Amino acid sequence: MSSSTAESPMAAPVSTSSAIAAPAKRSRTAAKPAAVAAPKPKSGGKPASKAKVVAKPKSAVKGVAAVRPSWKDIIKECIAENKEDVRQGVSRNTIKKFAEDKYQVDVTGTNLYQLNKAITTGAEAGVFHLPKGPSGKVKLAPKATAPSASKEVCIIILFS
Repeated sequence: MSSSTAESPMAAPVSTSSAIAAPAKRSRTAAKPAAVAAPKPKSGGKPASKAKVVAKPKSAVKGVAAVRPSWKDIIKECIAENKEDVRQGVSRNTIKKFAEDKYQVDVTGTNLYQLNKAITTGAEAGVFHLPKGPSGKVKLAPKATAPSASKEVCIIILFS
């Protein structure tokens, strides 16, 4: 009996630890499906709400772009209104102030880049003239005159 009592205390701790470990394993397996199931609806709900939030600002940006004319048109209008600067050209600061006053456009960051790009592409296309270089004042390009037919000279030589 002493040998069986010696074995039973040893067996009891082993059986207790295995009994504790077995329910722990069951609870872990039961917890994993619950944890996996819970994030799926959360992650499924988050991207849908982000997509809705992203869609609203894009439509707002399209509405703002339709309100004002293109940068080339703004530059042409500014040059036309500043007649005192027609000979020398209009500075970029004058164009910026004109756009801010008339169209309530904040000319910083992306808008400043677009303004500079419009001036550069307009100069390459022959719409604008940059008399003092690429970072100087801006003028409208001179209108090209076509050679007229009235300037042709006819020479008639009469022999007598």
